[in-house]
Amino acid sequence: MINENRDLFYIKIFLGFIASVIFVMILKELKTVFIPLSMSLLLYFLFNGVVKKLLTLKFPKVFILAFLLIFIFIIFYFLGVLIFTGVSSFINKFPMYSDRITELLKSLSTQLKIPISDVNDYINNFDWTKSVNTITSFVSTAFGSFATFVGNLILVIIFLIFMLSGRNVLTGRVYRAFNGNKADKMIFIVNSIENQVQHYLLMKTFISLLTGIISGLIIWIGGIDFVIFSALLIFILNFIPNFGSIVATSFPIIIGLIKYGLSIRILIIAGALTLTQMIIGNLFEPKIMGERLNLSPIVILVSLIFWGWIWGIIGMILAVPITSALKIIFANIGSLKPISDLISAE
Repeated sequence: MINENRDLFYIKIFLGFIASVIFVMILKELKTVFIPLSMSLLLYFLFNGVVKKLLTLKFPKVFILAFLLIFIFIIFYFLGVLIFTGVSSFINKFPMYSDRITELLKSLSTQLKIPISDVNDYINNFDWTKSVNTITSFVSTAFGSFATFVGNLILVIIFLIFMLSGRNVLTGRVYRAFNGNKADKMIFIVNSIENQVQHYLLMKTFISLLTGIISGLIIWIGGIDFVIFSALLIFILNFIPNFGSIVATSFPIIIGLIKYGLSIRILIIAGALTLTQMIIGNLFEPKIMGERLNLSPIVILVSLIFWGWIWGIIGMILAVPITSALKIIFANIGSLKPISDLISAE
């Protein structure tokens, strides 16, 4: 009997592992569908409270949904135009920096006492056209085409229409399908996820916007190129915990180094950008965000790597809300509660 139970336990683990691998591969292969679906779900959590409030004020539901969807489309379309304009400007202006990069490399080789003749031969024979094509290919792969962006945005809007219009219907179906206690528990889980993710997204959006505006002003005052694109990059990548702000801040600093070299100006700009990130990220953000997510730092790191591998940059942005939602689900399922305790920060 003991051996049978042990064998059954191992079979469950083995089947669970296979199911997990298959599920992960489905998420990776069908990311063109799951990414817009996940984005629309986050937008649903973000704006569902607004819809409820307007409905209590007796606004027509059709009018609310139409206005909200048009508003979301315009905002994201405008952001998309800024991003792809910035990417195009960066790609077009990059060849202009080639001479400056050559001078910096020669200066660095002199300071490091590298044989000048060898360095000059390498630099003079360096194929900048190939380098530009490589960068262009990398950026295009990372951001995709604008047509793809608009197509995904329309798909997000379609998903969001069904989610916002079908919430009350879904609640009624849950109560018809399950008994009172089980239905109440399911609705409680959904409401908990909605409240927690909504709080995270609102606060994170405000903090990222504040960081982007202050950083953009610093970059503009410092006379560094790509001001709007750099500020927008800082705003977007600030949604990625820990690593996003570092990568986003590095971009304008590198552009400034290429343009002005290692000077007092660049040191002041780099110090101001870093100080902005430290003050907002380490002092201001914890007071606003609070401890509501209650996720272990190592869990956040692993989730960033995992979702980044599956869905790229978008996956890293979605990593924390997805992990937070899973933690709430695990906490309310008896057999999975130990997992919720393991990934908790407490």
